[in-house]
Amino acid sequence: MYKSGITDLRKKMSIQFTYDAIQRFHFIELIIYWEGRLTTNHIQQHFQISRSSASKYIQDYLTFFPNFLIYNSSKKGYEASNKFVSKHGLNDLGTYLKVTQQSMTSHFYNNFTAMVSPLAPIEPSKVSEILNALKHKYRIDVGYASVSSPEFESRIISPHSLVFDGTRWHVRAYCEKNRDFRDFVLTRFNGECVIEGRAEFDQKNDTLWQKILHVSIEPDPRLTPNKARIIALDHQMVEHPSGQYKRVIKTRAALLLYLLKQLRVDSYQANPEAQQIILSPYCLAQLQPYMP
Repeated sequence: MYKSGITDLRKKMSIQFTYDAIQRFHFIELIIYWEGRLTTNHIQQHFQISRSSASKYIQDYLTFFPNFLIYNSSKKGYEASNKFVSKHGLNDLGTYLKVTQQSMTSHFYNNFTAMVSPLAPIEPSKVSEILNALKHKYRIDVGYASVSSPEFESRIISPHSLVFDGTRWHVRAYCEKNRDFRDFVLTRFNGECVIEGRAEFDQKNDTLWQKILHVSIEPDPRLTPNKARIIALDHQMVEHPSGQYKRVIKTRAALLLYLLKQLRVDSYQANPEAQQIILSPYCLAQLQPYMP
């Protein structure tokens, strides 16, 4: 048993756990998680490699995670064992579609379409220095324009996080003009930046970033029971003993407005079929201090 353990260790050491290896393992887990069956053909098509190389990729995965996959001879492929645990994050369907469509050529994969932000892509020249400040925790002087101040004006900020709200990219930063943490839309920077030393404020100082809220949603009570049940299915709600459907979503207080817009509960619709979901009344009261 000891010799077997040494052999397994040597096998693992012979496989370089590089970025490429992580990408291969991620792809394997995506196929297992979403399709339920992995074959060498999946890997051959995606990575444009030979069958023998594809088999080696699977064996490399099994060397690191020996009990995660089992071969099903009737399906002629691998499937997850009851010990399978994702190591690379798999529960986002969008990630699966994006990764598998990169080089898949079969007709099946041409049947997927993912909506992306309709806004123009961000120019790298406008944000490269912002990204540099995030990486090195710099305090920087930048030019920024807003709806209230349409001309570019100097802002000294200490950025700590990038945020994508589903449509636009923002950077969360401490603003010395407002003496508070604010969200800045990346496209509104002019690209010119002066480093002013090390940042004095970061995530730990951002109270709204650190505060976790629990957002409870439920079907609009004006809907019929059958319609409410369908809406509950759409939003993965749980039926409670009282017969009500609810779901609780965790978010940072700093990101609450973005979540409410995504859920379309930031405004009220006269038509219940258009409204579909509402914030639970008790939840709405708790969220009031964090809403604009």
